[in-house]
Amino acid sequence: MQGRSIGRSAARPAVDAPSVFARADEHSVLGLIDQIYDAGIGNEDWLAVLRQLGAALGGESVVLRRISPAASYPATMATETDPDYVERYQAHYRQLLPLLPMLPRLEPGATFAHSTLIPDPDYRRTEFYNDFMRPQGKDHGLYWVDFERRDLSAMLSVWRPRRRADWDDDQVRMLRAIGPHLSRALRIERGLATVGTSAPAAALPPAPARRSPLTPRECDCLTWISRGASSKEAARRLSLSVYTVNEYVASAMRKLGAGSRAEAVAMALLSGAIGG
Repeated sequence: MQGRSIGRSAARPAVDAPSVFARADEHSVLGLIDQIYDAGIGNEDWLAVLRQLGAALGGESVVLRRISPAASYPATMATETDPDYVERYQAHYRQLLPLLPMLPRLEPGATFAHSTLIPDPDYRRTEFYNDFMRPQGKDHGLYWVDFERRDLSAMLSVWRPRRRADWDDDQVRMLRAIGPHLSRALRIERGLATVGTSAPAAALPPAPARRSPLTPRECDCLTWISRGASSKEAARRLSLSVYTVNEYVASAMRKLGAGSRAEAVAMALLSGAIGG
């Protein structure tokens, strides 16, 4: 995996502690981060990414709620969950979430097992648990929340049944390390939706506020990568060598502070440096 390092870049979210990989190897987690960025630009299915995330954390179901008035995508999506429960959550139970009164006190990127905020006996007396979560067999929740201008912009939860152990520190640290990348990918997705597209195939207007640091050839290479081309295919299309394409892509990644090709493409799309 080209260009990604752990805990060395201040210009982008970093996976900053080797201990976060105690339950999943480093390569698979870094690959998951790349998938998250691909989902942010529409090149990967969010449900597939959530399943991978759940497997890495040892969860049995993952729920992602995205709050964006401009978005055309579903507000809530969930793995291993009856679609009827997703509809019921949207229609009613999201207002009964016991964590809601506590959200204003949380910082962006807060990551926690819900039992650290609400004692289990109290949680299990709520309507939300007894009428909604318990029938689904979901008991132990691991949460990540994000905010934009003090408003909740995203909430992710990973669930286990009561027969399994609650979340431990390693799993909380892993999700906390992945969280900044998830936040950035969701901001990119919202930005693309705002300008009228959630996929890289449509042209985006240039960003007039600042000049792109990328050269035309770097933009050309990232454009073909955004369309799913390999270095070999991009080289053929651009009449360059594979080595030269890789050098242009690596240079673009350094300039953008990106840790992977997927992240560089996402950042270039959002900034208007490339149009897909």
